[in-house]
Amino acid sequence: MKLKQLTLGIFAALLLASCGNKANEPEAKTQTSDQWQEIKPQEIDVNAVKMFADDWMLLSAGKDTSMNMMTIAWGGLGELWGKPVVTIYVSTDRYTYKFLEENEYFTVTAFPEQYRDKLQYLGSVSGRDEDKLKGSGLTAEFTKLGNPIYKEANLAIECKKLYAEPLNKELMPLEQRQWYDEKKQGVHVMYIGEIVNVWKK
Repeated sequence: MKLKQLTLGIFAALLLASCGNKANEPEAKTQTSDQWQEIKPQEIDVNAVKMFADDWMLLSAGKDTSMNMMTIAWGGLGELWGKPVVTIYVSTDRYTYKFLEENEYFTVTAFPEQYRDKLQYLGSVSGRDEDKLKGSGLTAEFTKLGNPIYKEANLAIECKKLYAEPLNKELMPLEQRQWYDEKKQGVHVMYIGEIVNVWKK
């Protein structure tokens, strides 16, 4: 009887300790908008060339305590190694490059035309100099994995980095090499991310 009571007492103590530890753990921020509908990558019904080149996308990396975002027009959707992927290109000069290197995930989000001026702003200023999120007026939300998307967006794609490699200037056509020389810009790094989640409105 005493042995049984002792066993129950130890079990109860361990259970309370476990609950106490969980209570002290910070809760991960998750998205708050109820307008998002989760879809499969194969259900992304867009013209990828138009979405990147004409409409632009917002690339984000980091967590709620430390993140950055930038407008991009270089990118694509496709398949690699049997996985649905997003490919993006970011110059080593960009502040977002640091966040891409330090984090396992990134997101790309699309917006209705009415937010064109926000994307213009986010592509023309640096997060080194100012709080871009505050300046844009956009509302950051966070996925279950802790990655930023935006309440105002109408498409959000969450990606896990699969591969990254700097573009080789020596292998570029002359016109592109001259472009880098004229811009005096750091070479772009190609990031390929496996699409792990997609939401639309």
